[in-house]
Amino acid sequence: MEQPDVLGRRIAAALVDLGIVLVVVLLVGGIFGDERAPGEPSSARFGPLDRLLIIGLAFAYYWVTETVWAQTVGKRVMRIRVERVDGSKPNAGATFMRTLLRAVDGLFFYLVGLLAILATGSRRQRLGDMVAKTRVVGADAAPPQPPARPEPPDEDVLAQIMR
Repeated sequence: MEQPDVLGRRIAAALVDLGIVLVVVLLVGGIFGDERAPGEPSSARFGPLDRLLIIGLAFAYYWVTETVWAQTVGKRVMRIRVERVDGSKPNAGATFMRTLLRAVDGLFFYLVGLLAILATGSRRQRLGDMVAKTRVVGADAAPPQPPARPEPPDEDVLAQIMR
């Protein structure tokens, strides 16, 4: 069964998540930023440790939420989720790889990720999805049906084979 295309919802979810990460950036800048740069934008007040903290918090946001719930807040709002290509819930290793490659997918305002999504046709996978063997589907999408198990052979057939 073909899954419905969730590209529009995926883009909207990414924008919601970006908003959440930006709030974290502003909070970190306001709390830990360098007070010697008054009147400068928050990003100009970040030292190396502040930047490392922000990167760590952003990484943790995506990795933890997708590992625990298979959704970020943005994905939950847009009713989509991450799953393994076999339909199972992604494990911590898969969501780690998705999150790690988000840095590459996010280059040029997510142009790299968008091009990958468009290039993969109906699978709609970004680089992180391809490496982690995951995909994004509607939260109400049913997992794919497992292949049918073959019926056991009749005893008569087994007896004929054994002769």
